[in-house]
Amino acid sequence: MRVLHINAGNEDGGARTYIVNLMKGQKIIGEKSVLLTFQEGPVSKMARENELDVTVLPQKQRFDLSILKPLTNYINNNNFDIVHTHGPRANYIVSLIRKKIQAKWVITVHSDPRIDFSGIKGQVMLKLNLHALKQANSLFYMNPDLADYFKSLKIDAKRTFEVFNAIDFTGANPRFNRQSTFTILEVARLVEVKNHRLLLEALSKVNFNYRLILVGDGPLMDSLRKLTSDLGISDKVDFVGFKENTGNFYQDCDISILTSKSESLPAVYLESAAYGKPVIATDVGLTDKVVRDDTGWLVESNNEQELIQALNEAHSFWKDDNLNQKGMNLYQIVRDHYSIEQLARKVSEGYEATLKAN
Repeated sequence: MRVLHINAGNEDGGARTYIVNLMKGQKIIGEKSVLLTFQEGPVSKMARENELDVTVLPQKQRFDLSILKPLTNYINNNNFDIVHTHGPRANYIVSLIRKKIQAKWVITVHSDPRIDFSGIKGQVMLKLNLHALKQANSLFYMNPDLADYFKSLKIDAKRTFEVFNAIDFTGANPRFNRQSTFTILEVARLVEVKNHRLLLEALSKVNFNYRLILVGDGPLMDSLRKLTSDLGISDKVDFVGFKENTGNFYQDCDISILTSKSESLPAVYLESAAYGKPVIATDVGLTDKVVRDDTGWLVESNNEQELIQALNEAHSFWKDDNLNQKGMNLYQIVRDHYSIEQLARKVSEGYEATLKAN
């Protein structure tokens, strides 16, 4: 089976990691896959660093449609069986050529479209994206909440397949090193859905010393910096911006955290597991599959009191040097159930079903 993955190419969040890990898994199980992006950027760079096949078909601007004919020719001339798009722009572009390509078309819906877009331009993108979702031969999704959403869009459940995030455990070797100051790590874009405000306000009310490392960039950078100043905790919070490699940050923290309003199963939980670091997380999407009492703390979304309680308990575990066992439990669960090979096989089942059904 020959698979072409298509992404705009400017993605620097979890979707990028997912695409690369899926392709690495496909390589391991003997499935041939190629990545095509519409620009040189973080996605093509990461794919090349992982020795994956990459083609760039550059767009002059976001909605440059001059690429439609060359993209159609590229797909048909290379005899791809599956075209697998990731992200609204890639979905939209392929929706315009779907009747001209010989391959079957599948989409991975990486996040909830209802909260991905804002403003007038966002509403236009939402409509274009939903139009594409309805046209694709099959949809893959990680957030179980999307099953009912697809049903409301009158998308046949037989065309949808639940998958999961995964991580490459090659070379993973958890090392436990308690920090001198209780160190909390959050790796996430600085956007509304990640709900950094909840975390900062909760931390302003705890009675222990800590250090919070925020890895990520985004439109809320300035307002969140101001919030830390208003809350009187700016000396305890480090905004380090986007980082290509986050391994050292996981290695040098005691716990990781994510206080999102909506998620599927974020790659950051799996990355934390690879370093043996327990997680505090909001109970959204598939989070409870890996974050539970023996691997970390699960709190209700947007519940400040529960979050404060979890932070206090995690600090007590740190003080008594008891975080290691939770971290090792998380490592073992993720290693056993969320490897890139398992993801590739799961997705391949969806491909096969798509080819048979259509």
